[in-house]
Amino acid sequence: MEIVVENVATGWPQIVAACRGEQATRISTRHGISFDLPGLSIVVLDPHDRRPPAEFAFPELITDYASRLFGEAKADSLVDRRLRRKSTAGGTDRDQLDEIRSLLRAEESTRGAVFDLWDVGEDLGADFPVSPVGGCFRVIEDVLWLFLTVRSVDVMLGLVPELLAFARVATDMALDLGLADARLQVHCWSAHLYEIDFLTPMRRLR
Repeated sequence: MEIVVENVATGWPQIVAACRGEQATRISTRHGISFDLPGLSIVVLDPHDRRPPAEFAFPELITDYASRLFGEAKADSLVDRRLRRKSTAGGTDRDQLDEIRSLLRAEESTRGAVFDLWDVGEDLGADFPVSPVGGCFRVIEDVLWLFLTVRSVDVMLGLVPELLAFARVATDMALDLGLADARLQVHCWSAHLYEIDFLTPMRRLR
């Protein structure tokens, strides 16, 4: 399933509504019953517009996620460590974004500008897995695309902060490369909404 949105603010209610639709699957998980959209792709046409949805009930989560990538929380952030300070077998740190920037400057058509923030050994058995994402930057017809793959995301809690944070990652990279336009495509293996969140929040989105 693919949902194309102009921006996160106007697109998030469409995604929430899709969790109520016929394509959602009701499943039982260790955290409760959820309505799942397996294999959902979200295309954000204007990642420069990072207004939050008016209906999103947890603006503090947006602030927190952004702080872990761009603000005061970076120093202790696992997300930032995986992205910009990833340990290698030789004991050195890799800045994956800096490597990608160099690759794209040297060869704009490269398909090797990839990164990952997923560590199976640390994250697979965790109660609250952190940053289970990976991605790839591509320059296509003078537009920088960030293709992000997300293992699992809670539509009511984590999706908006993640979309807005990586929208900024995409636009910052485009600016660094001298490109005016960017797009964000997020592919979720599991985009889900828990049954406990299903009724009351939905009424505000009608």
